[in-house]
Amino acid sequence: MAKVKVLFGYPCTPFGEIIEAVEGKGEPSHTGIILYGKIFEALANGFVKSPLNSYDGFKHKILVVDVPNISHARLEAKRLLNTPYGWFDCILGGIRRLLGLQLRGNGETTVNCSEAVTRILRAGGLDVLPGVYADDVTPADLLEALEAMVAKTA
Repeated sequence: MAKVKVLFGYPCTPFGEIIEAVEGKGEPSHTGIILYGKIFEALANGFVKSPLNSYDGFKHKILVVDVPNISHARLEAKRLLNTPYGWFDCILGGIRRLLGLQLRGNGETTVNCSEAVTRILRAGGLDVLPGVYADDVTPADLLEALEAMVAKTA
């Protein structure tokens, strides 16, 4: 098992405020995963590596989780680099969060932030939100699931 940090950001852009409106006040609107001393995250320009200090001065939270196979998680993160942003996937996450309907997205052709982190964690053997399409995971879903997992191991 390896420890991995998952970052959750709170609204600091108009788009983040829209996500918060769907997920609920006080919920995160963004997520990324820290690997190789960088934040791997899906931004408007696609899935990228960002500096560790990118969220300095902004409200954020970091959870540390155990990943059974870190090498597979890292390979998935590298594989996803430069994947275009999945705007439609954000809508799917909102539909699932608001209505409880799960709809399959476009798979791996695009990724949003929580979808990418979910795919990376799953590749590493941490089956977060089993039975939920990665396309349909929101940052709040991911935070709730990981907090429950961390609480079980504490």
